[in-house]
Amino acid sequence: MNKLTETELMPVASSPANLLELAISSKVDVAQLEKLTALYEQWEAKQSKKAFLMAFTNFQSICPDIRKTKEVTYNGSVKYHFAPLSDITRQILPALEKCGLSFRWEIQDDNVTISVTCIVSHISGHSEKTTMSSPADESGSKNKIQSRGSAVEYLKRYTLIGALGLSTADSDIDGRLPVETTDKLHAEYMELFAKLLKYDGKKYAKYHPDEWKAKPTGKMYSAAIGEIRKMLFNEQNKQNGNL
Repeated sequence: MNKLTETELMPVASSPANLLELAISSKVDVAQLEKLTALYEQWEAKQSKKAFLMAFTNFQSICPDIRKTKEVTYNGSVKYHFAPLSDITRQILPALEKCGLSFRWEIQDDNVTISVTCIVSHISGHSEKTTMSSPADESGSKNKIQSRGSAVEYLKRYTLIGALGLSTADSDIDGRLPVETTDKLHAEYMELFAKLLKYDGKKYAKYHPDEWKAKPTGKMYSAAIGEIRKMLFNEQNKQNGNL
């Protein structure tokens, strides 16, 4: 049987028809045919990725600015706006469709960590993946199902934002106070808590954050500070004989 050089193989790796024609006309052996197939698959993968990148570039050029439609308030005042997942998808779907792009998610949950992978695909067949993981969102008064659903929703939103480079939708804090603000509230809480313990350590020890089941959030600290201020006020009045 005839053998073809790699130089002869490369030009024909342009379509399955050419591969078949070459195999028949040259009477290549199985090893040569396998090599031709591998070369074609490599070429096809490169063409698919090239088409994906071109479509992705086009998508980013025509994708509208993501409008942050949901308002979040804290202590009666507006703190920030953000774009819910449903709003993000509604705003980007026309541009995705025009560019031949689509997305979907894969979710894994081992009862400790939840991982969400956003897969962006092009009609040519090429896909890119972005993965994020987190524990269940146990903030507030959510039950187990709600806490896992909240984490999944959060991860789906941010993997989509990351996968598509939607930077304008990525500046919110998703209902969580900035770390700096939370740290300041924690410091204020601990200072007031220390003062409270001086009045009656055994009585108020139960309010220590180490006893809380969930990691305290800024909102929890803020509420606790309000309660401690009331307790301090009452204790001070007792000491002064006003109660």
